[in-house]
Amino acid sequence: MTATTTSAAWRRWSASVMSFTRRDRTDGLQGARTSTSTRTAAAAAAGPEPEPDPAPSLKIFQSDWAHESLPEGHKFPMQKYRLVRQELEGDLSLRGRIQIRKAPLILQKELELVHDKNYIERVFQGNLTAKENRAIGFPWTEQSVQRYRASAGGTLAALRAVFEEEGMVAGHAAGGTHHSFRDRGEGFCVFNDIAIAATVAEKSYDALPILVIDLDVHQGNGTADIFEGHHSVFTFSVHGANNYPWKTRRKSDLDVDVPDDTTDPEYLAVLQKELPSLFEKVKPKLVIFQAGVDGLKEDSFGRLALTRQGLIKRNNMVYDMCIANGCKLLITMGGGYSRPIEPTVAASTDVFRIAALKYSALS
Repeated sequence: MTATTTSAAWRRWSASVMSFTRRDRTDGLQGARTSTSTRTAAAAAAGPEPEPDPAPSLKIFQSDWAHESLPEGHKFPMQKYRLVRQELEGDLSLRGRIQIRKAPLILQKELELVHDKNYIERVFQGNLTAKENRAIGFPWTEQSVQRYRASAGGTLAALRAVFEEEGMVAGHAAGGTHHSFRDRGEGFCVFNDIAIAATVAEKSYDALPILVIDLDVHQGNGTADIFEGHHSVFTFSVHGANNYPWKTRRKSDLDVDVPDDTTDPEYLAVLQKELPSLFEKVKPKLVIFQAGVDGLKEDSFGRLALTRQGLIKRNNMVYDMCIANGCKLLITMGGGYSRPIEPTVAASTDVFRIAALKYSALS
């Protein structure tokens, strides 16, 4: 890419961001409260829809079709996946820039690339012990098994899209289940979609080295354990020092613990220090970005003091490094447990919105 092309792309990106900033001045989530009829009227007022680009910059897989009904009062906000998808679908600035696709169900043989066969079959058949189900945090149902498979399948489908189709980035508006080990799950994670995607990237696409950037507020212990001693997959996790997991924490290739009440400037300073040297050291062909938003100050479990604008800057830093280094990018969601749910949905939507605007400006 020439300097002139880069400059023009940057002007298009800046214009897009300015437009987004003017539209969305508050941290509220107006779109989640907008009725279908209001959106229809707004679309009609805007005139005919433009023809989408033949190859949108960002393919986003969604697995909220495989919805799992949880007991009343359960602390996991399952509705966030549907709300994020609806926000992305309703954002006029993203028309022609994204394509939302249904996540497929992952196959058992694909799960076996990472997970123990006996564990997979016990999950499928509902034969986990009560203790194992408590560690995961979800009651077992046939509906839950379908969601677990869609959650892993969406990330794997996004991985295949980024290597088999035009473009440098793809994502899954779910997934990021980094607490799952080879033979067990915990912390709302059953099958480790990040580890499966990285394994397929290595075996099917020779996409080595791989850099996993895990910016969920909780350490990616399962991913770290699966790739311990695997020199072609580098695991990097920035997480709360005093947060879960307490007893099952593992050693990533690079762990950065941040204290309670960490603010935007303090958190971003960590990334400014670590990301350039990581990309220089690893020289990744693929980056897998676990973009949890549970570091928000509004989060019920996060214990940090990050803002929505701080997380936007975080996302931009990751994307800028990927673009500058010419590597493929796979994005997943992660944690997010704010009550009410609007801050989580807004920040999670930003993860994909910013990627779509930034990458479309470069095409």
